[in-house]
Amino acid sequence: MQIFLDYIEWWYSYGLIRMLKYLRAFILVLTDTFSVRICLTTLFAPWKRDVVSTEGMSLQERFGVWGGNMIARMFGFVIKSITLLIFLICFSVLLCFEVSVIVIWLLLPMLLVEGIVFGIMYLR
Repeated sequence: MQIFLDYIEWWYSYGLIRMLKYLRAFILVLTDTFSVRICLTTLFAPWKRDVVSTEGMSLQERFGVWGGNMIARMFGFVIKSITLLIFLICFSVLLCFEVSVIVIWLLLPMLLVEGIVFGIMYLR
């Protein structure tokens, strides 16, 4: 009986904490894979830092370069927004998976006891 109590104690303390650390690592890997911090800090920066300087240009050339720089910024915004949207979709799926894993983790010992009880009942 003591081994069963030790198992339950491990399952709901050390085992649960360790499993939560693994689940947190999945979130960190997903965040790192999509470079969320970089996408958020450079959301309005030009794509691939593709900016042309306007030094020494006439006014007409400056407007052309300014338009090109704005297009590069809009393209960067669109690409980074799509990346963040895909991240949010993947994060939502991962979060649903993790919640189900936690619920299963918490209920599994009870199912074990239930299986033993029903097994003994059917032996009679």
